[in-house]
Amino acid sequence: MPGADLFLLGGDIEVFDLIADDFIAVAGSGETTIAILLAGGVDWQRHLPSYLEPWHSRGVRHTHVIVPDDDGQLEPEAASARIREATGIIVGGGNTPGYQRLYATEPLRTVIRDHYAEGVPYAGLSAGALIAADPCVIMPREPAGGQISILPGLGLLQGLVIGVHFNRPGRLAYLLEAMRKTGVHAGLGVDEAGCVVLEDGKPPRVLGESAYAITLADAGAGGYTILPLASR
Repeated sequence: MPGADLFLLGGDIEVFDLIADDFIAVAGSGETTIAILLAGGVDWQRHLPSYLEPWHSRGVRHTHVIVPDDDGQLEPEAASARIREATGIIVGGGNTPGYQRLYATEPLRTVIRDHYAEGVPYAGLSAGALIAADPCVIMPREPAGGQISILPGLGLLQGLVIGVHFNRPGRLAYLLEAMRKTGVHAGLGVDEAGCVVLEDGKPPRVLGESAYAITLADAGAGGYTILPLASR
């Protein structure tokens, strides 16, 4: 889907500080307004300063934190209005099915997609990176056992399976399994302290730790190649 710059963070919340200057640079020519989309849950407020500090320390005065109520529900009209006001969209990490339910289903799915298509950059941390793709592939947290889930995503990028926390044990095997299940031959693995930036018409660039391009030789044969992406 043609749109703005897409920042895919592998899992470490500290990487927001690493990408902040680049993100602000593309988050509109006027006053920057950043919408931070979270999934709530137990102790979610404990992580809020880490989401806010990179922007506030750089002079961004307007941040809209969007988070469900104690029952896990959003008020869609209010959330839509805040997203539409934003010049940059941040989607946090945590419970990926929760993020998918809140933001990759209607009505907010269309609001986010349309705003991105209008040129508003998107940055997703772990779960936020996973729901950016369609399909959205959710891998088990532990390296042994568990099932891969395949759900509809935002579709900001297609034809690519995303793997986050890629430097943890078992992540490559899960990513390859997900690629074979979906029939998608291209994958992207992002280490926890890394970020891949996708810009329309340009090669991907890496900030922080490593990221890898994975290609299936044949979905039925089991062969694959894995190549590190260059940091730039």
